[in-house]
Amino acid sequence: MNRIVAAFCLLIIFSFIFSGCITHHGTFSVLSNKPVNLSELDIDTADKATGIEGKAVQHNLLIFIPFGNILPTLREAIDDALLKGGGDVITNATVTYNVYCFLPLYMQQGWFVKGDVVKANVNK
Repeated sequence: MNRIVAAFCLLIIFSFIFSGCITHHGTFSVLSNKPVNLSELDIDTADKATGIEGKAVQHNLLIFIPFGNILPTLREAIDDALLKGGGDVITNATVTYNVYCFLPLYMQQGWFVKGDVVKANVNK
C-alpha cells in the first residue's frame, strides 16, 4: 500500500515538474499588422508561401533568469511569419500562446502564428 501511495505522489510531483499549456487564441481568415487595402488584394493570384510559422518566444533558466526575447508579443510573432514568408498578410492563420515548464531548470513561453503568407499583388 505504501508503494502505491508513493508512486501516486511521484506521479503528481512529475506532472507539476513537466507541465505545459497551449492556449488557442483563434483562427483568422486574414491576419496582418501592415497597412494593406484588402479590397485591392487578390489572394487567388498572389504569391503564397504555405505552412509558415512565426514565433516570439521567451526562455527562462531556473524559472527566473530570462534570455532571448524578454517580453514576447503577438506583433513580433506576426512580423516573424511575414518575414519568413516574404509577404504582407497571413491567410488561414492560427494563433496560439504556449507555455512549457521543466521545473525548476527551464521554462519557455511565447506566441506562435501559423498560416499561409501572401504577398500583396494590388490590382490596377
